[in-house]
Amino acid sequence: MSFFLQYAWLIPALPLLGFALITFTPLRRNKLASGWTATGLMGLSVVMALGLLVAVVSANPAESHGEATTTTEAHGEAVATEESHGEAAATTESHGEAAAEHGAAFTFPAPVVVQRFAWAPAGSTNFAMGIYVDTPVAVMLAMVTITATCIHLFSIGYMAANARQSRFFSFISLFASAMLLMVLSDNLLLFFMAWEIMGLCSYLLIGFLYERPQAYRAAIKAFITTRIGDVLMLLGLVYLWTQAGSLAFGTAVGEIFNPEFLHRIGTETGFMGLTHATLISLLIFAGTVGKSAQFPLHVWLPDAMEGPTPVSALIHAATMVSAGVFLVARTFPIFEADGGMALQVVAIIGAFTALFAATIAVAQYDIKRILAYSTLSQLGFMVAAIGIGGWVAGMFHLLTHAFFKALLFLGSGAVIHAMEATPAIEKLHHHDEYAAQQTAQDIRNMGGLRTKLPWTFWTYTMGYLALAGIVPFAGFWSKDEILAHAMDHGHPVVYAVLTVAAFLTAFYMTRQWRLVFFGEFRGEHPVVFVNPEHQAQHHGHGHAEHHDDDHGHIHWHESPTMTAALVVLASFAVTAGAFNLPFSMPGGHWLSHIWGQEGVGINWMVAGLSLLIASLGIAVGWFSYRSAFAKAQDTDPLDARVPTIFAMLNEKYRVDEFYNATVGRLTALLALLWSFLDRVVLDGIVNGVGHLTLFISRVNFIVDDTLLNDGPDAIADGTNAAGRQTRKIQTGRAQDYVAYVFAGTLALAMFYLYVIGK
Repeated sequence: MSFFLQYAWLIPALPLLGFALITFTPLRRNKLASGWTATGLMGLSVVMALGLLVAVVSANPAESHGEATTTTEAHGEAVATEESHGEAAATTESHGEAAAEHGAAFTFPAPVVVQRFAWAPAGSTNFAMGIYVDTPVAVMLAMVTITATCIHLFSIGYMAANARQSRFFSFISLFASAMLLMVLSDNLLLFFMAWEIMGLCSYLLIGFLYERPQAYRAAIKAFITTRIGDVLMLLGLVYLWTQAGSLAFGTAVGEIFNPEFLHRIGTETGFMGLTHATLISLLIFAGTVGKSAQFPLHVWLPDAMEGPTPVSALIHAATMVSAGVFLVARTFPIFEADGGMALQVVAIIGAFTALFAATIAVAQYDIKRILAYSTLSQLGFMVAAIGIGGWVAGMFHLLTHAFFKALLFLGSGAVIHAMEATPAIEKLHHHDEYAAQQTAQDIRNMGGLRTKLPWTFWTYTMGYLALAGIVPFAGFWSKDEILAHAMDHGHPVVYAVLTVAAFLTAFYMTRQWRLVFFGEFRGEHPVVFVNPEHQAQHHGHGHAEHHDDDHGHIHWHESPTMTAALVVLASFAVTAGAFNLPFSMPGGHWLSHIWGQEGVGINWMVAGLSLLIASLGIAVGWFSYRSAFAKAQDTDPLDARVPTIFAMLNEKYRVDEFYNATVGRLTALLALLWSFLDRVVLDGIVNGVGHLTLFISRVNFIVDDTLLNDGPDAIADGTNAAGRQTRKIQTGRAQDYVAYVFAGTLALAMFYLYVIGK
């Protein structure tokens, strides 16, 4: 096991190697080879991550089975050192005693691997960079590598027809490497650097289909929106550095989880009477609000569905958006240091986002947008869980959600892939590619696909039941743990809000599942999405022309690589809940045990009520949409009952429009003002300086040409002329010289008589 501990750095290095090979070698010219290379290297990362997980759990100091740790030499070279079980356990106990002394209830398990090297001078010390592996990190690495590998495998089939497939695999390999490096980071600066690389990859992948205006606009929107949170997060890191003199994880003196340091920043006040811990926590949490798309910076995530479906699964379901939740979980002792004020803000934002996004999802028609708003809602569950102190519950839901939401996104991709091959949409594709894509994603155009795409149907059903919270699927256990923690620890408002969100989750997922897989297939006469770029010529939705020759010629096909990825993820959607079962039995509370945190036991009332509410949501969704859209002119049953509310939800509460009318117009106004200042003031100053310079240059030219050039030339010409005239008196005759002497004498005499004499 020491191999996996010593070479843990290979986990992000392998996908980075894939990025380098595909980008800088002739491999980029071979689409199939580039896809399998990226997938193969990610598969090796899975092996390394699983091996590391086994090694870390076996050597977990919290269990007094320490196998090895890694220290740093004076010159920054990492070396492995064996430590006794007792020393590792004693270290953990001492940290716990110090934490208890200062009132801190939460401590991370002691790290098993710490590898650091001196990176840059920082005053009297060197800033070190490296990796830091404890049990939460090991579990996260296993989850990220497994989901990323499945998505890579799915992409081989899904992106096969795209001419830029090699570039796609280059981008997702770089993204996976950055995500893994972020998880492994031993300090918040390296964490932030990897975080920003993920932001770049997100921009590149959302706008991958850049020939579509909506795609590159969505990419820009995502990049700018997340930058708002990132800037505030960076300020939080700077603030933390000024207080701690370090950004390194750990409980030793000079590290950010040191109990004495946490006690100090939790009691000393700073700006506006808030403690340093509160201010640092809120600034760091702003990064989570941006990256994990929490209200009010949630608007970028639904638009990010313009990227290829594997992008939605990789970045916006399983990994990148979860990074924000992981950030709060990783810095949880700082959030807790102020006595819970910052955590209250976290809980409020998370709970509100969970309900807010769930209400929007019930009125969407795009299969991917429904899942996008579902992601927003589930991220709200995780954030709220951590906000109420349910660290284990939030992290547990993060892990299970990654598997079943990646499964759902990939399943939706398989459905869209099949829909795009239908004759009506293929014909529309020749006229307007973007309209064809949106039409293929509209659940009103689907139906009856359970018999046409059986593998997709059954795997999607497993993901749907996990998300809806049906026992024994993974989502039931993790979501129930959040609700149980809220109930058992005195957070009734959060419990009530999340319970309503859970009901809506079951409802809108049943609505989607029912319309996609049951009833008659409606894609022969699809509701056609109208491209917003063409609104001047067309209005609303129309229906594609149908020709008799089209009937019966649809070739339904499921790609083997795509199906394999779905099956692997479906197995985790069913079984991942077993990682932290709320029972006192062998294997029960496993995650709580290896993380060194107290788990929540089974609350039968909460569990029963949760299952009842989920079942009620499924029943309402099923019976409300049992005959929906059977005819082309049918409206949504919810729209027919409450059209005003449905319109508001369908338009997403018009938050985007509000931002456009306020922030957007303010930005445009500031741009116009800056343009005016640039043209009138700055350009006037620059042009005035130019004209003055030109005038001075002309005066200088005159002075230079007239005085400096012509003056010396005139003197020289006069001297030459005088010389020529003087030369003429040199005749060589004595009588001429006598005459000159006489004339000179006469001149001197006259000068004396008339000038000097007077």
